[in-house]
Amino acid sequence: MAAIGQKKRGLTSILIDGGIVTPEQVDLALVRQVETGRLIGESLVELGFTTEENIAWALSKQLGIPYADVHADTLDSELVNHFGEALLRRVQAVPLFRSHDEIVIATVDPTDTEPVAELRGAAGTRTTLVIGCPSAIRRALDSVYGLERIEEEAQKPTGIGRFDVVWDRAGTSFLLYHLHTARGRRASEIHFIPSPEGLSIHYRTDRGLEPQGVERPETSAYLRQRLAHLGAPDLAEGSVGSAWGSVVVDVGGTKIHAAVFHCRADSGVTTVLRLTPIPAAAPDLSALGISPIGEAEIRDFVEGPEGLVIVHGPPRSGGSTVLAALAALAARPERRTLVLEPASSAPYGPGTTRVRVAAAGGAETDWERIAVGLGADVVVLDDVLRGREIEGVLSGATVGRLVFARTDWLDGRMLLAELARSRHGRAVLRDRPFAMISLPSARREGSGVWSTPAVSEADAGLLEATILTEEDRDALLVSASAPTMRSGGGR
Repeated sequence: MAAIGQKKRGLTSILIDGGIVTPEQVDLALVRQVETGRLIGESLVELGFTTEENIAWALSKQLGIPYADVHADTLDSELVNHFGEALLRRVQAVPLFRSHDEIVIATVDPTDTEPVAELRGAAGTRTTLVIGCPSAIRRALDSVYGLERIEEEAQKPTGIGRFDVVWDRAGTSFLLYHLHTARGRRASEIHFIPSPEGLSIHYRTDRGLEPQGVERPETSAYLRQRLAHLGAPDLAEGSVGSAWGSVVVDVGGTKIHAAVFHCRADSGVTTVLRLTPIPAAAPDLSALGISPIGEAEIRDFVEGPEGLVIVHGPPRSGGSTVLAALAALAARPERRTLVLEPASSAPYGPGTTRVRVAAAGGAETDWERIAVGLGADVVVLDDVLRGREIEGVLSGATVGRLVFARTDWLDGRMLLAELARSRHGRAVLRDRPFAMISLPSARREGSGVWSTPAVSEADAGLLEATILTEEDRDALLVSASAPTMRSGGGR
């Protein structure tokens, strides 16, 4: 047996190399370890990243000590009583069996010298240590002594209290911890709200906003510093009262898009993160709930060199995912795909050119210059054109190209009428392949953002596709030619 004191690979490196946990999960567990004072293995189990059995396996591999699967029905109760309940429960160990000159004992940590010395002293003979799972050892002791008595004070619920953690000033661990915890609770938002007690944390789950505890006041600055490092704008002292942005963070192997909003209030700066997981690949169009007829029509016209699909509906209703599915459908080796977006919140294939642009403030003219200058064959405009700026998709820059655009219009009929009355409406809608996809009207909140696209769409309402027939085009152009007063809002 290898000596316990011999230098060995770290427990976490064994778990990572074995594909059991990721480096990001280890970082989060280290944060939890600081918070609770527990061992790193216990923290990994508590956070749900792995099992006690895996920790015991890694510890066995690290120390070169056998791992034992402890079963209560194989114990010698007389041998167990020889050590006494108090000692065994305190050091988390149980004797398994006795041979003619030694006792084999399962313990959770054979490197802890003081408990090991106590066990050997109580044994009165030579001992051999093996590694056992904490829960299995507890069950074994319960089978001999009955359920462990827990002090009444320990049974009292703690409720929502303070996080007595001193976080790193860079804010890395603080952000990762709350992103991971929110993901585990299937929350769609994290609210960081200044209060007299400190920084109050709330998660938006299926039950609404649920309080999670109070952090130290200075953690607000740590959080904003970390978000700024990742690319989200911060609020400088004396600057404007609010700021929007977004970041993408890898949490345990899952890429999460976090829309960031800062707002200055009397009590300080409130920060809200709206979370959306980014799938590894765009889903197939058929998985998103579009009717078979609508899907067939769209598949047919993306085979050609030009066409226009407008995706419209409220924010957080799956529009970016629909655009990514359309782009995947139109992808060809001989085509160049250009995506203009305020944030990278959806997956696109290799070779895609992605340009981050603002959703307002001149992007409505810049995108045309970029699309023409780069010679794009497929152009995706994700939330770039809002309100009447959506008329820009009918400009000359879209001729000879497939264009997929998302806008914030809610009423598809009003949108179509607005396009028909626009400067280029008659020329485009007369003969160019055209479709509209209406997103579900319900926002995705709570666990809905973590569902697969097919499940999300089924819950929120299927997507509606509108494909213009020749009769539709004629009627629309006749209607657009009639004298009418332009709508003031249109959405």
